[in-house]
Amino acid sequence: MDRTDASNYLQEEYRELAEEADFTTDQTNSAYSVATDMALRQLGYEESALSSTDVPQADVLKYIALLNYYALNRFLKVLAKERDTAAGSGAISLKDSQMFDQVSKLMGMAAREVASFGIDIGGIGAYRMGRINLDFLEPATTTEF
Repeated sequence: MDRTDASNYLQEEYRELAEEADFTTDQTNSAYSVATDMALRQLGYEESALSSTDVPQADVLKYIALLNYYALNRFLKVLAKERDTAAGSGAISLKDSQMFDQVSKLMGMAAREVASFGIDIGGIGAYRMGRINLDFLEPATTTEF
């Protein structure tokens, strides 16, 4: 999966969200370019290889999960400025922050998906197995009682 494929994926996946966030074409391209760069960095690619990297098939699902996370991160930053408005003793109420809340939930889901691949991101700890010593459960060889 190369940069063009990644950009096409993000364009298709987040088209409605970009429209709702009032992104211009330049803002959308910039956001997706940054998301792609960050995803490649997270996969361990060097800075010099970011513009020409073709992610191997074995890492495509990790790459897509990271693309989702970083694209949603960008949308969340833009939507953070939205605020709720009320007028007329609550007769008119506009909850503009609702979109921020929903994108925040989507970003949490994306972070958990990334963590399921063993990549620790966004404060979601990936499962790691260490050494467990269970010898303390062995019965004593001397009479203790």
